[in-house]
Amino acid sequence: MRKIMRFFKYALLSILSILVLVVLFVYISSRIFIGAKDQKFTDYLKSNREQISDRIAGNLFDSNFYDSQIFLFGEIHGYADNQKVDQYLLEFLNKKAGVKYYVAEMDSSTSNKLNKFLSGNSKDQKLIAEVVTAMKKRIPQQSSKELLDKWNSIYDYNQTLGDSLKIAVLGVDTDFDNNSRKISRDSAMMENFTNLLKRHHLENEKFYGLFGFYHVLQHGPNGGKKPFAERLKNAGFEVKSLVGYTLESEMYLPKNPQFPTPKDQKVSWINADGPMMSVKGIFDFSDLVKPNSMTLFKLDAEDSPYGNSEKLIAIKSRMFGESFNPQNGTSTLDYFQYIVLLKNSKALTPLKQE
Repeated sequence: MRKIMRFFKYALLSILSILVLVVLFVYISSRIFIGAKDQKFTDYLKSNREQISDRIAGNLFDSNFYDSQIFLFGEIHGYADNQKVDQYLLEFLNKKAGVKYYVAEMDSSTSNKLNKFLSGNSKDQKLIAEVVTAMKKRIPQQSSKELLDKWNSIYDYNQTLGDSLKIAVLGVDTDFDNNSRKISRDSAMMENFTNLLKRHHLENEKFYGLFGFYHVLQHGPNGGKKPFAERLKNAGFEVKSLVGYTLESEMYLPKNPQFPTPKDQKVSWINADGPMMSVKGIFDFSDLVKPNSMTLFKLDAEDSPYGNSEKLIAIKSRMFGESFNPQNGTSTLDYFQYIVLLKNSKALTPLKQE
């Protein structure tokens, strides 16, 4: 009996030792991949940042930014503050650049419901709840109370605008239930977008939209498919891409069969500084953002070191999505020009059904 107990004791110790070694390996390899802080980058970032409170001030946007026709914000789904940033960007661009068309990662039937809500004489809460619920099929992590609250706020903002500036939504995504398409999702988005422009004669308008992180990149990875933003650029559109990263934040992770989900459907271990997702160069920001903050950084100023770097675009993922390896001969600025860094963002909240 003692021999059996001793065997189990040593077996348990061996398993625990292996687990500790695995954790240490993941932690150390993540730190090595991210790299140490670089003074050249931190000095640049100090002079090219703007903290977001309840609006976008726009101090970091220059004439080159406003000359663009399409503005895209790419999020990693599940973080509540991204919904605030999305609303602030839309309202800012509406005021400063006359942007009134919101390009959405949703199909046309959902966007039609959203437009009906926005143009209604009063807030139809049943209708907007249907929109939020419909998002569960395509983007489960975005279907939330915060998404509903955002569109209620945009409805209020829309009521203050004249007819020539009122916001409307263009749904360019595929129907989730339609599996007959033989082209990629990003290719279908491009096709749907150009068809909408022709159908409604919008070729000379400006556009803004929120999409998942990958779709707003202006280059794909080595050997990867072309994202939506790259297809837009190849078609001759001037595009500006902003992407969101997080530090010390919670992600909403709905129940699903692929991954173990905590009871409260929140996880706090998927942020840009590892260990499950590691973004090269993210430590350059560690002393530049305050707790509970949203901070915008301009990466493409004239003296930017990001024009000759892979920082922020080289990504190692150990759980969600794939790692991102930038193409040879490209730099960060070939993929996006601004980032929004969220610190201590809460997770999105599932919408309670009445």
